[in-house]
Amino acid sequence: MPTWLHGCTWGRSRGAVARPSHRHSVPRVRILIVRLGAFGDIVHTLPLAADLAAAGHEVHWLCEDRWAVLLRGSAAVTQVHELPRRVLRSTVGWGPKWRVFRQLLRQLRRARFELVIDAQGLAKSAVFSAFCGASRRIGHQLPRAREGSWLISHMRTPANATHVIDQQRALGLPLLQGGAHGPWRFPLPAWTAEHVWAQAWLRARGLHQPWVLNVGAGWPTKVWPPARQVAFARLCQARGVMLLVVWGNAAEHAIAEQIVRESGHGAVAPDTTIPQLAGLLAGAAVVVSGDTGPLHLALAVGTPAVGLFGPVPAERNGPRGRSYRTLQAPGAAWERRDVSKVDMGAISAMQVVEAAAAVAR
Repeated sequence: MPTWLHGCTWGRSRGAVARPSHRHSVPRVRILIVRLGAFGDIVHTLPLAADLAAAGHEVHWLCEDRWAVLLRGSAAVTQVHELPRRVLRSTVGWGPKWRVFRQLLRQLRRARFELVIDAQGLAKSAVFSAFCGASRRIGHQLPRAREGSWLISHMRTPANATHVIDQQRALGLPLLQGGAHGPWRFPLPAWTAEHVWAQAWLRARGLHQPWVLNVGAGWPTKVWPPARQVAFARLCQARGVMLLVVWGNAAEHAIAEQIVRESGHGAVAPDTTIPQLAGLLAGAAVVVSGDTGPLHLALAVGTPAVGLFGPVPAERNGPRGRSYRTLQAPGAAWERRDVSKVDMGAISAMQVVEAAAAVAR
């Protein structure tokens, strides 16, 4: 293993990505990033892969198979290793699960990684980081790392930066000459056919750069109440703004149809893959969404967006830049399920419309 990893020290300035103390050249390293999920978290970790690949390192990635589409074909990722989530969460018994687990570990060990980066900081990511065969391991410090995951890391990065993307980029600092500089880069796959499909779908329905409203989120406490979304759709109609409502599962599809029906305005998106969704978002004038995958995908494809935040601070997860706005609702920090503790309804439809109008292209 390159000796320069052993003496690296870390900066302590809050709000900025720390820089390593070394000044000599960094040799090429074969690296495994372990970030199993979810949608938005994969997107948030892509700039780390971009930094490492730009420095000449060979980057592999371990993730759940349902998120591999976000990485397969990325110019920054040499190979994607997939964890079959359905098998591991099924009731088939420990025998089949152990065979899948062992087969994946063999695949990882055959790659002969020199270093693994645990970019998730949980027990499940730590297990794969510990047994993938890499001789050196980098992870987050407490409190960013949880469930004992910090115990397997030889080097631990402090959570000096505020934004989660900068925290993730800090994991790569020992492997970068001069530190991580420049804007966030999101090396998504090209998805050319899906973008062509999305353009044709929008054109066939007369939707030229519509505003996009994403109705759902992974946590109930992150969802903007349907009544507010109906009011938003009506305000869009009053302004003569075309509206496309996107959704991610059957329950969200029902909400999307309810919003269009009650407001009398907008079109409901079809069932899409993530690449097709990216195509629709790329064709939008602005995206309005809670703190969930589609919001972060909008940032990655360069579409202006308004992020609606509740239990998670916008300054940590929100899109950043002149083409983006975030609105923060009051409530209990990190509350996942109890919607009575997070007042997403405090964000008014007029606030969102005005924010969207300010950044829409």
